[in-house]
Amino acid sequence: MDAADSRPASLFSETHQLKNIDAVFGIMDFYTRDHARRVAIYAMRLARRVGLPPEELENIALGGLLHDIGKVGLSPRIFRNKEATLSAEMQEEIRQHPSIGVSLLKGIEFPTPVLDYVYYHHERGDGSGYPCGLTADKIPLGAKIISVADCFDAITTDRSYQKGKNRKDAFAILKKARGNGFCPGLVEAFIEEVKENGMVAIWPPRRLESELSALSVHR
Repeated sequence: MDAADSRPASLFSETHQLKNIDAVFGIMDFYTRDHARRVAIYAMRLARRVGLPPEELENIALGGLLHDIGKVGLSPRIFRNKEATLSAEMQEEIRQHPSIGVSLLKGIEFPTPVLDYVYYHHERGDGSGYPCGLTADKIPLGAKIISVADCFDAITTDRSYQKGKNRKDAFAILKKARGNGFCPGLVEAFIEEVKENGMVAIWPPRRLESELSALSVHR
């Protein structure tokens, strides 16, 4: 995938663009906004745990925060849906959100790795993911990290169509998806991280903001 720019970015700077993005998330769907924040926290914690350098931690956190930004381009019916099983047409629409997200972020000139993580976060090790059907050796590490964080948060939080599962059940689902879905080493590292340091606060939203600030990268 082509990228627009490779300048360093700062997740925690009060940029006009990020404020606008966060506001769009809130208008679109409060769950999606808070899910994005939790994924950023989980992803940064996992990246730190596996020893990635500070600049990469920040890119991964940004990718986690923005991974679903392409959903702003989806039709309202997606957010109104209360059924666990989607029609083929709705599934196909949802599969467009990584591409829509990258198109939006290119206009704000985010760094190359951030765009890659947004674009590839639904790829899976066995090639069954989207949008490109990449196999494990072709998926960027940051996208693999975000995909684990994304899955765990989706499993453990309540949605209109399903009740969130407990931590034990979520761990079992992640373990079952090792290899053909997620990177086995990242799954193990993530589980150990959550066991040692706990889950991200789901409510109130200000707790999420404080946790993001506490994870700020110091170079």
